[in-house]
Amino acid sequence: MGIDDILNKLEAAEQDFLLSSLLAPVLPGQPVMVRVAGVLCQLRADDPKFEGWAILRPLSREQAKIERPASLAEVAAYLGLFPAVRLIALARKGRRWSALPAHRGDTRFRLNGPVPVLLAEEGIEPFDVVVARFDGRLFWYERRDSRHNPALAAYLRQAFNEQIAPEKLQKKGLSAEERAAYAETWKAIEEARRNSVEGKLAEALSHAGGKMLSFLERADVYTVMYQVGNQRHVSTVRKDDLTVMTAGICLAGHDRDFDLTSLVGVLRESRARHVPRVGENADISEEYYRRVHPPRRN
Repeated sequence: MGIDDILNKLEAAEQDFLLSSLLAPVLPGQPVMVRVAGVLCQLRADDPKFEGWAILRPLSREQAKIERPASLAEVAAYLGLFPAVRLIALARKGRRWSALPAHRGDTRFRLNGPVPVLLAEEGIEPFDVVVARFDGRLFWYERRDSRHNPALAAYLRQAFNEQIAPEKLQKKGLSAEERAAYAETWKAIEEARRNSVEGKLAEALSHAGGKMLSFLERADVYTVMYQVGNQRHVSTVRKDDLTVMTAGICLAGHDRDFDLTSLVGVLRESRARHVPRVGENADISEEYYRRVHPPRRN
């Protein structure tokens, strides 16, 4: 076939395309991807807020009009063209869920981490097993997996609410994939919480000109390493209100008169004279300091 024949074929396909209606998933603010004679094209829907499956009528090579939402039967027929994969739902953002494979042995897909599942229905909850269809680029929600025991997902949700660590899960029938999904969700929440704590500590320090370096979390306290000027300090503060438990310098037992922000000002003043440091490998051990200067308030 010569180049003229190929161009004529493409032109004819384009004309047919402009005269037809098509079904496609539409995401707010995202181009609609369609194929014309095997060529992937992008269309801009006329309603930028629409989200869902729609019947579109092309207006040009770049724009399309949403004629109506697609019916359930039309969507089912469209999704049926693509391979199905079972996934475990992790976390939701709008109608998008992140999910992990429910069967790692499925060699058709190589998933190294959570993948987005788009246009999920309402009512899906974390750890539900769903069926999605993969169109070669994206995973589109099709339905819940009715064959999967819903009691397993309910148990995982209850365990998560009760803050049961992944290694302490006890439920007959849990798969390795479900345990991995639980651990992934646990890790994500822990990281988000830790980032929130780090931001809280950094903000308290920065108000007085201190710089956050690192922190350790214990039962009721944070041990914070930070910098004031050219000096590093380590202080222990209460979790709930950042009241100082151990300042890291000798305050004659008045450590708890300060919070982390006000302590930075005290540390700045102490640079003008020698104030004994308190802590490991410091002038005074914390144990000795507490014995000589029991905690008190003015």
